[in-house]
Amino acid sequence: MYILGIESSCDDTSIAILKDNQVLSCITKNNAKQLDPFGGIVPEIVARFHQENIIPCFLEALENANIQSTQIDKIAYTQTPGLVGSLFVGEVFAKSLAFALGIEAIGLNHIHGHILSPFINSNPIYPFLALIASGKTTSIFLVQNANNIIELNKTKDDAIGEAFDKVGKELGYQYPAGPLLDKNFDINKATLKFSFPSVESDFSFSGIKNKFKTLIQNEYRKNKAIDTITIGSSFVKYTIDLIIKKLVHYQKKYNVDVVTIGGGVASNSYFQSCIKTIFKNSFVPLKQFATDNAAMMAYLYYQKSLI
Repeated sequence: MYILGIESSCDDTSIAILKDNQVLSCITKNNAKQLDPFGGIVPEIVARFHQENIIPCFLEALENANIQSTQIDKIAYTQTPGLVGSLFVGEVFAKSLAFALGIEAIGLNHIHGHILSPFINSNPIYPFLALIASGKTTSIFLVQNANNIIELNKTKDDAIGEAFDKVGKELGYQYPAGPLLDKNFDINKATLKFSFPSVESDFSFSGIKNKFKTLIQNEYRKNKAIDTITIGSSFVKYTIDLIIKKLVHYQKKYNVDVVTIGGGVASNSYFQSCIKTIFKNSFVPLKQFATDNAAMMAYLYYQKSLI
C-alpha cells in the first residue's frame, strides 16, 4: 500500500510517501528563516508559504519515491491541531488530489503522528509511554495501540518549545531558538536553580519562562553583559529535568517498560541523553522525523489501518 502523507500544521510544509511502514521519500520545506524578521510565526504569512511549497514538495516526493501519482492508495493529512490557515491549505490539497485520483483522504491528529514517530520504518512496541514536547504542546500519553491513546498530562499554558523560543529571543537568538540553545548548552554552567512543582500537576512553562525573561531584562537594565551560556543552559536543564521527573512518575504509576519521546524538542541533545540514560527501553525519533514531517502522518495511518 502506497500512502501519501501531508503535514502543514505550522511552519513546515511536508509531503511523504510510504510503502506500508517504510519511508520512500519525505520532503520538508522549512520556512523558519523567512519568519526570522518577524520574530516568530505569523499565521497569514505561513499559510501563503504552504500554498507556494505544497505542490513542489509533492512533485519532489514522487520523484524521490520513484512512483507515479496514480499508484497512491491512500492520503493521510494533518487535520488537527495547528494553525487554521495552514491546516486548510493541506486539507484542500489532500481532498483535491484524492478526488482526482478517486481515493480516500483521511484527516488525522498531528500529535498522534509525533507519538508514533520513534517507530517509523519499524513497528511499535505496545504499550508504551510517550512524551511529546514541541512548540505547540507538552503532553504525556499512555499508548495501548494506534487507536487507543490516553492523555495523562498536558500543558496548561506555554508549550516547552514555545518557551525555548521566547527565552531564546531575549538572549538574542534567532527563531527557532531550540537549536542554538542546544548548541550552546553546557551542563557545568547550568547553575541557576529553581524549585519544581507537584509531579502530577499539569505542565506549566509560563512562570519559569517569565522568571528567566525578567532575569535577562534586569541584566540589560543594569547595562551588564548577558551570560547567555549560563542562562540558556540553566533554562534548558530546568525544563528538561521537569519533564523527566514527570515521565519517571508516570512510568512507575502505570508500570510501563517502553518510553518514547517525540516533537521538535525531542531533538535536544540533553533531552535525548537523559532519556537513554534513565530508561532502558527508550525510543527517540530519527532527527528528520523529530520535527513536523509528513512521514509520521502516513505512518500513523498505516498503523491505525492494522487494527
